[in-house]
Amino acid sequence: MSISTWKHADDREKRGVEEALIAVLEGRGVRLGDLDVLIEHARRNKILLHVLRALNVQNHLREAQENSLKERVRTVQLIAGALRGLDYAFFKLVKPVAYVPADVDLLVRAGQAVQAAKRLISLGFEVAVKDPYCVTLVRGGSVVDLYVHPSLGGAILMDGQRLLEHAGLAEYGGVEVRSLSTYAEALVAAAHAVYKEKLYTLNDYYTVKKWATGETRRLAEELKCEPALEYAMRLNRLVESAGIRVPYRIPAGAWAGLLLRKIFEDGLARSTSVNLVRALASRRAGRLLTSKLTRETY
Repeated sequence: MSISTWKHADDREKRGVEEALIAVLEGRGVRLGDLDVLIEHARRNKILLHVLRALNVQNHLREAQENSLKERVRTVQLIAGALRGLDYAFFKLVKPVAYVPADVDLLVRAGQAVQAAKRLISLGFEVAVKDPYCVTLVRGGSVVDLYVHPSLGGAILMDGQRLLEHAGLAEYGGVEVRSLSTYAEALVAAAHAVYKEKLYTLNDYYTVKKWATGETRRLAEELKCEPALEYAMRLNRLVESAGIRVPYRIPAGAWAGLLLRKIFEDGLARSTSVNLVRALASRRAGRLLTSKLTRETY
């Protein structure tokens, strides 16, 4: 990728950085000025490793990112071996961009969830948090979220058991893993950003852009996530037309409306929404919600 001098005025700096990051994602040459600014925006948009590789940056940050990814791959390989024979799938792991996920997310067949957790515990993981449809396990710096259904505060956002029907083999860091199909990952990226994180990053943008297909739309209809997918696609168009800045914090009113629509239209979300109400009443969940409403990245 060609790199030449990139000069910009203060007023256009952020948008110029976003345009450069999109160019990097699409494999086009970019004009570069302040590398530190570009790297910081890449970090906030969860595409840092991809950008460092594309620009062939050789520094301690690149080394740290590569080492973190290697550690994540070793953890994934260990988990895949331990769960062999079970009906499970990694998700939010394999992406069209290179990045280091903060944790490892797994979907597992409901009847095998206890067995899966026990196998992870046998590897040295310890249970840190229990929610109705998710158990968080930790071992050193490794965090694994084991889901029966993707959820928010115990309210089901997507039917994880039906999502498992859209899984297959994929490659992650040279390791063969069982993961959701790319079209399903596009829907998960949209739903996770819109319903749960309330933030939209360039990682989400590019996953939806590259992997959303007609199958994604059909799955969204089946899982009652069409509004989230439509909203994500609208955000993609705004990103490309410079209508919004990323990471984009979804306005509280829009977020609440989408979540309420989800609860109204989806029987699983509706029947488990009482868990969300209870969670919001807890001190821990209140702090987490405040964080989601105010943070600029995650």
